[in-house]
Amino acid sequence: MSLSPLFYWAAGFMAIALVGLFLSAKTIKIDLAQNGELIVALLAILGTLVSVLLGMLVSSADEQYRALEQSVSGEATSISEVFRIARGLPEAQKRALQEQCIAYCDKVVSEDWPAMRNGEMSPAVTDVFINISDTILQFRPANDGEATVQGALLSTTNELGQSRGVRIVASRSTWTWRLLPLIITCAVVVLICSYLYVGKGSPLLHSVLVGLVAITLGTNIGVIFLMTRPFSSEWTIQPDTFAIRAKIMRQYLNRPAVKI
Repeated sequence: MSLSPLFYWAAGFMAIALVGLFLSAKTIKIDLAQNGELIVALLAILGTLVSVLLGMLVSSADEQYRALEQSVSGEATSISEVFRIARGLPEAQKRALQEQCIAYCDKVVSEDWPAMRNGEMSPAVTDVFINISDTILQFRPANDGEATVQGALLSTTNELGQSRGVRIVASRSTWTWRLLPLIITCAVVVLICSYLYVGKGSPLLHSVLVGLVAITLGTNIGVIFLMTRPFSSEWTIQPDTFAIRAKIMRQYLNRPAVKI
C-alpha cells in the first residue's frame, strides 16, 4: 500500500523546519525578558492571519475540486443521455450516433485524460464530438416527435461540450504556481517565528512543537497543491465513470430504435 502524498509533504516540511531550528540555535539571540510580550502579541496576530489565509485557500481548493468532479460526472451523464435519446431516431442514425457515443467514452479514457496531464487535449476526442454534433444537425426530422428528439439531442450535446471545456480549462490552470510564492512565504515566516524562543526551555519540547507546526503547514499546503492540480497530481480525478458508461452502452447497443 502506497503512502499518501500528504505524508511526504508533512515529512518534508518537518525536516526543513528542524534543520532551520538547528541552524537558528547558533544564530538567533533574543532577549525574551525585554521583548517577550511584543513577540507573543505579534505571533498571535501572525498566527491568525496565516490560519485564515490557509483555511480560505484549502476551502477554495476543495470547492474547485468537487465542482470539477461534478462537471466530469455531468459530462459522462450527458454522453449517456445522447446514447439513450438516440433511440428515438431511425435505425441508421441511431446506430451511428450510439457508436460515436461509445467511441467518445473510449477516447476520453485513453487519450484525453493522458493529454490533460500536460495541459493538452486530444484532437481525436474533439473529432468524435464534432461527428456527434454533425450527425444530429444533418438529421431531417420526418415528424414532430423526431423534431423533439433532435432538439433534446442538441441541448444535451451542448451540455456535453461545455462540461468538456470546463475540465480542459482546469487542466491548463496556473493558479497553483501563481499562489505558490505567497504560500511558501507564509510558511517561511511562520517557521522563523517559531525559532524565536530557541535556547529557552527544553530543546526537545521546542523541536517537537516546531515539528508539529511544520507538519500542519506541510499538510495544508500539500492539500492545496494536490487539489488545484486535479488532472496532473497524485489526487487526479479519474475517468472511471466514462469507462463504466461505455461498458453499459455496449450492452444496449443492439436494442432497436423506438418508433415515434
